[in-house]
Order: sequence, then C-alpha cells, then structure tokens
Amino acid sequence: MIRFVRGEIVWADARTVTDPRALEIIRKNNEKNYLHEILFSTDLPKKIELGDAIENNPYHFFFYMIARFYYFDDGVSDIHFYYPNKRGDYFSEAALKALPPRFKRETEKYEGFEYIEMPGCLWYTDSIEEPWMFAYVRDLYKEIWKDISPEKGKYTYISRALGSKKTRRILNEEDLYTPLKEIGFSAYTLETMTFEQQIRLFASSEVISGPHGAGLAYLIFCKPGTPVCEINNGFVEKKGHYRDIAMKCDLRHYQFRNAPPAGGVEDMIVNVEEYKEVLRYLTSI
Repeated sequence: MIRFVRGEIVWADARTVTDPRALEIIRKNNEKNYLHEILFSTDLPKKIELGDAIENNPYHFFFYMIARFYYFDDGVSDIHFYYPNKRGDYFSEAALKALPPRFKRETEKYEGFEYIEMPGCLWYTDSIEEPWMFAYVRDLYKEIWKDISPEKGKYTYISRALGSKKTRRILNEEDLYTPLKEIGFSAYTLETMTFEQQIRLFASSEVISGPHGAGLAYLIFCKPGTPVCEINNGFVEKKGHYRDIAMKCDLRHYQFRNAPPAGGVEDMIVNVEEYKEVLRYLTSI
C-alpha cells in the first residue's frame, strides 16, 4: 500500500459507490466535493500515476500535476510514479528530469498493480487554496535557483510571440521594444530557453512584466517583493491566477489594462506611452 505523509488523505472504494453520477463526480472531480481522496476499484497493490494536465502549460504542470506529490513526499524517501513517454514535448520532459533524485519515473505499467491518480486539491478558476502549494513546487527545484539573487537593473519582459496557442499576443509588440530598451528591459521568449534558464531568469530579475499567460507561473521563483506588471485588457479580471501567486508569494502585483482587444483570440494592442510610464515607475520604487 502507498504510504502517505499527510493526514488529510481519504481512500474511496469505487466498488461501494452505487450511484453512477456520484462515481462520475469522484472520477472527474468536477464539483470539487471529493478532494484529498484516492479512488480505487481493486484489492491490488497500488502505484502512483501522474495525471496528465500539461497542455505545454507550466501553470498546469506545476500546480495541477506535480504539486500533488506533496501528499507522498517526506523530502527523503523515493517516490516511484508512472508517466508515459507519450508527449515528447521539451517542457514536460525537462521539468520531470529536473525533479530531485528521489522521484523515480516509470514509463511502463506493470501487471499486478492498480495505478491511481494522486489526490485532488482545492483548485478554483483563478486561485488555489492550498497554502503549501507554491512553496512546495518552488522547493522541488531549489537546486536550480538556490544560489541566485535578483541582479540590480535586470528588468524582464516576457513575450508570447512564440506561444504555441497563438493567444493573448501583443500585436504591437515591436513598438514596445525601443521604449523597453530605453528603460532597461530585455525581452525574452521562454520557448527559446531551457527549463533551467527559465527558472533562473525569474529568480534573477528585479522586475517582471508581460501579458497574462502560463509562463508567469515561474513567478513562484521570484524573490519576495519583486514588482510584477501583468498586461491584460479586462478579460483577465476573471483570470486572477498570477495575482493569486503574487499575493501568496509576497510579490508586488500590478495590472496594466490599457490594452484594447484586437486581432485573434484575446490578442491586444498596448498603449505604448502609458505602459512606458508604468514601467518607469516600477523600476524606480
């Protein structure tokens, strides 16, 4: 039997659930009323299966997937888990490889075991109400950032120009580059960087800015007090993921909203002069 190191886990035997709708709720966890539970349906010994919610999305990977190792992790003992080689994308493979050595990945299932997904968490549309989560994920990659401090005058702009989903792009981004450079900002596309470089970028930056997007999940690696300017045009008001991270990681979060929608899905055009003044202010505080 799998050993838990947290007391809040409850086992739920699917064979005792006679209401098909109730079983579906447990399996999909849509209504969030079977949290912190493991659902099983056989008497076979159990192995951990890492659920797949990645979509090439760091926010999903960090907080919907690997954070749940917390329930098994004492910081010392080996954790064996199954996750197949089915994606082949750089991010998920690199992020799994960078986990501490105690995490032992298996890519094939063995007969004689029941594979179970890890317990669900208190996830909401724009926040996560698990007080341990951000610090736990951050600590999993401590070997990458532990010797890094913010560099004086390192101001970072995160571009979505190469994002795979082609959403929430700044359509006049080229108009921003000269003003950004004048203030001291450098523009980065995370897709051209290694996983380790991405973490180090956020850990070493004195100010972070960029449009709402999954790359801002790396804010958990910023030093407390780091100013963050998230660009949105109102659609993000119901997507407060990074405001939530900033608040719980003691960052200084600002939203730049003068970016009217244009073009494709949630794309926008930034008011260059106003944005420039906001960044000047953030680099002066």
